[in-house]
Amino acid sequence: MLLRTLFVLVLFAALSETIVHGAHALAQALLRREAAVAVRQELAAATAQARASIAGAIAAGADPRDAVPAAPSPSATCAIVTPAGCALQAKAAVTFSIASPSASPCPSDGCTVYEQDNDAVTEGRVIADVRAQASSAGGTILASRDARLTFRTWRVAPYAALAGTLDTSLEALNPAGAGDDGGAVPNGTAPGTLIDVLYENQRTGATIPANVWHAEIQRQAVTPSAWSP
Repeated sequence: MLLRTLFVLVLFAALSETIVHGAHALAQALLRREAAVAVRQELAAATAQARASIAGAIAAGADPRDAVPAAPSPSATCAIVTPAGCALQAKAAVTFSIASPSASPCPSDGCTVYEQDNDAVTEGRVIADVRAQASSAGGTILASRDARLTFRTWRVAPYAALAGTLDTSLEALNPAGAGDDGGAVPNGTAPGTLIDVLYENQRTGATIPANVWHAEIQRQAVTPSAWSP
């Protein structure tokens, strides 16, 4: 009888330990899933903040082809609040740079876009690099993503618009460029994304084209490195 009781106690203890470990593993899996969601939300928020910073700088007089605005101040967001405090914290940091022809973001070989060079528009590109991270209450990083955003810029409102995005983690495995849907010529049923400028006679209403195209040859696609054995 005593042996049977001891056996039951040992079995109960083993089951309890298994349940505890299982619950802990499930909690960790759920926490990491929420961390991945929080990182995506931070990237979306940082994208909006970056566009607003660029647009604000150009509206204040910065050259659309030479605009490097002050980066938004990174602020942490609590993604999971518990009675004990914040269980999951997320934040994103943004840095700006000017796009150059050698690093311009086109995903295909021989790709060309046409920027509007008319002085009233002065189309350009500004790059924003974003790093978003989510960490536990103890400071352990649970999820992290880096993105490179390409903004199309002009001297007139809305001053800046997102033209391409790139997950730089995937780029390390398969370099292809960020993509850029600005300044593309019409192709078949696709209307294209060129900016047309017209001069209009205020008295007669007559218009004449005022386009000054600047062709930008995009970088070639890069062959990825072979996998290590």
